[in-house]
This record gives sequence, structure tokens and C-alpha cells, in this order.
Amino acid sequence: MKQLCLTLLLTFGFVASPFAEKSRHDRFAVLLETANDQVVQRVVVPSIEQPQGEVQLIRRNDLLVVRTLLASRVLKRVGASIDAKERRNWPESRDGHVASIRYRDELFRAIEQSWERFRKRTDPTETRQFLAIEFILADDSAAISLSVPSLAGDYGSMSLSAQDVVQTWKTSQHYVHNNILEIVRDSFRLDEQAASQLLASLWPDSGDNKK
Repeated sequence: MKQLCLTLLLTFGFVASPFAEKSRHDRFAVLLETANDQVVQRVVVPSIEQPQGEVQLIRRNDLLVVRTLLASRVLKRVGASIDAKERRNWPESRDGHVASIRYRDELFRAIEQSWERFRKRTDPTETRQFLAIEFILADDSAAISLSVPSLAGDYGSMSLSAQDVVQTWKTSQHYVHNNILEIVRDSFRLDEQAASQLLASLWPDSGDNKK
């Protein structure tokens, strides 16, 4: 009887997991719908001389999205750089520290997924690994999404033609709002006031201290 119960648990667990995965992504379908995306600002990162991707400020219906599209031969190194910035910007004493830990954990898992996709690539001349990171801010909620994308265009004119979502989750508005500010400030090389003004032109509530 114990063996039968264990077999049933394993069987139904195996069968249910793909449905659970699909259900989780379906919950965020509206947040991830890119058909009406308007890229209003973009910048090559970390520089035009040494491009690893680009950061885009996007209007997505009634959402503000900051999307980072990475196309890098050294994606793990880029991930380590993001991790270092997160640790510096979100120390244990700052509200949002726990949300940053979750983001960093998920980021490294997504990088591994990108690496596995790279290993199985059909075009051996493609030497870059790809990752898309989205910080999504709504009036009453916020989320982060990580995916392995298919990209068109070169650095400075990249577009997302498809994406295989690795993970999407709801998180603190305070963290997403302020991390968007940090990303814009760092990527566009602006001081805090200029970054806030840029976001305010796209998102009138961006000056509020989101909780």
C-alpha cells in the first residue's frame, strides 16, 4: 500500500508540474504582453565601446517597464556585476533587501537556463548568450520577469521577437520603483534628480515613495 501511494504521488506530481508551470505564467500574461510596447528611451550598456546589451524604458499599456536585454559572450560575468550592484544598493539595513535577495537568486537561475540554451544552439557561429530582465510597475502592484529571449537588431536598436519565460513573480512596489530609479540612473549616467525627472515624464507617480 505504501508503495502504491508513493507511486501515485510521484505520478501525479510529475503530471501536474507542467500544468502548474503554465498556470503560473498565465497569471502574469497581461503584465508580459508586449504587443503594444512603446520603447521611449534606450541606451547601450555598459557602453557603446563594450556593448553587452541595452536598457529600454517602455510604456506597456498602463504599466511602466524597464527592460534590460543582454546579449553577451560573458553573461555570467555580467550577472556577477549586477549582483555586486544589488548588494551595494540594497544592504541589509535598507527596505527592499529581501526582495533583492530573491531577485539575485532568480537571476542566477535564469543565467543557467540561458547557458543551457546556448549549449544546445543550432547556430555555432553565435557566441553570445541572451537574457531579458523586466522590472514592471503598475499602479497597485509590481513584478519582475526573467526570460531567455530571441532578439532582432543590433546594440542600440534591439527588439524582442520572442521569449521563453523562466520566472515571473510579484514583489515589493518600493523595491521595483527604487530599483528602476537605480537602473535608469546608472545606465543613462544621470544623477538622481535627472533620473527622477525622466521617469516622472513617463510615470507621474514615480516620485512617490512606493511601499
